[in-house]
Amino acid sequence: MIEILRSDGTGPRGATPALPSGPRAGAAAGGRGGAGIVGCVQDEAPTVGSPGRRRRPTAPRELQLPSGRHGLPRRYVVANQRQRIVDALVHVVFAYGFQAASVERVSARAGVSRRTFYEQFESKEDAFAQATDAAAAQLLVRVEAATAIEATTSDRLRKGLAALLDALAGQPQVAHLCIVAVLTAGPLAIERRDAQMRAFARLLDEIAASPLPPLTSEGIVGAVYDVVYKRIAAGRADELPGLLDDLHRFCALLVDRASDPREA
Repeated sequence: MIEILRSDGTGPRGATPALPSGPRAGAAAGGRGGAGIVGCVQDEAPTVGSPGRRRRPTAPRELQLPSGRHGLPRRYVVANQRQRIVDALVHVVFAYGFQAASVERVSARAGVSRRTFYEQFESKEDAFAQATDAAAAQLLVRVEAATAIEATTSDRLRKGLAALLDALAGQPQVAHLCIVAVLTAGPLAIERRDAQMRAFARLLDEIAASPLPPLTSEGIVGAVYDVVYKRIAAGRADELPGLLDDLHRFCALLVDRASDPREA
């Protein structure tokens, strides 16, 4: 789901994860080719070494590495554990809500101990903040790529909105984490959410053919967020792509009017 490293692009303690070679290493290194909001590095681990210990019943078997003398690099093991914790957090928050998503539940889902959790993250809030940061950053990259075309402002807006809506609909649990659960996850999460929305507002400013008045781009991003929030909170993320025409008309009209000096 969410490919997450530290903000400097490294794993814990500054180590860059080294992925094993072999036929499955490409899937581990590259994720799923951008099919969703974010990549996934943990789904396919090399099947080497011993068959492994008995796994926790709530932890998906395919996410776990073999235990014992498996020969995997320590850096890869640490990165894999970190990835599993983040994926587990997404699942548990979606199922139980942020307040009930205890470290115990997340650790059990990830198939790691509490000690391993705290080796990777300072707290549940820290894990949540890093997960939403990673997801929002990768979503922004996807929208930026969609709008990086030679076209009118209206066409670029439509491409960006389509990328946004398709990505959120494609990974509803991640969308719920970033759009809905974030509002219940405390001051740090709200602060990060606001920063992420400002980043999308800056992108909108870049797309506009002429400078937008202050707060215009933030207002448009906020309005889109509200529309998206209502669908995701109601469990209707699959409906988001169908909103493209209406949202595009709404955003294009506001950008056009705000960019027209006669409307000043």
